[in-house]
Amino acid sequence: MARKTKEEAQATREGILDAALECFHEHGVAGTSLAAIGQRAGYSRGAVYWHFKNKTEVLEAMINRERTPFIKRLRRAYAAHRSTPIEDLRSAMLVSLDELAGDPCLLRMMEIMLRNDLSAESVAMQRLQNDYVTEEMGIFERALERAQELQQLRPGVDIRQLARILHATLTGIMTAAMLLKPPMFDLTGDSREALDALLSHYVNPGVFTPGAKPQPLPATDADEVE
Repeated sequence: MARKTKEEAQATREGILDAALECFHEHGVAGTSLAAIGQRAGYSRGAVYWHFKNKTEVLEAMINRERTPFIKRLRRAYAAHRSTPIEDLRSAMLVSLDELAGDPCLLRMMEIMLRNDLSAESVAMQRLQNDYVTEEMGIFERALERAQELQQLRPGVDIRQLARILHATLTGIMTAAMLLKPPMFDLTGDSREALDALLSHYVNPGVFTPGAKPQPLPATDADEVE
């Protein structure tokens, strides 16, 4: 058999992850095998094992593929060369939520992450989610520290507490929207209202415009922040 090119190998990997998303969503993590993922993708079980050792690796790769753009957006919020960390943090969160609401694949992935079927893979996913929250909270804190340096926060704001409240508020709305479905919850509208009300309490007037449509930052900024 001819050796696959790097591009062909990447295409195979992406096809496996696409198939895994559909299988996990339809049958749950516990009810999905690597063989089933390969069959859905049109590849042999061996092809799946060439890329991934087990379902946990597939699950982690599937989540990280969609999560990476979100983390890049968040990191722009504390860039030293920018002076609008509150607006940038607001934009990163709301633009990502807008994308989530309009992308069926992202919605399915979030539903998978919110389920708990007590499988070993789901336990591993919970550990991953704890790591993700820690990373995201750290980014929130860095952005808020930058805002504090620029005197954009009201006096006496506890940055760590505000980071926790921001994360918990949006996570709560997102979880409710995923589990209970519209029209009971409006993922984009409710998130914007909640975020703006919260920021207005902690941020000095004039730093951002409540209700304004979030504007994506230039993609080049993501490459300038480590």
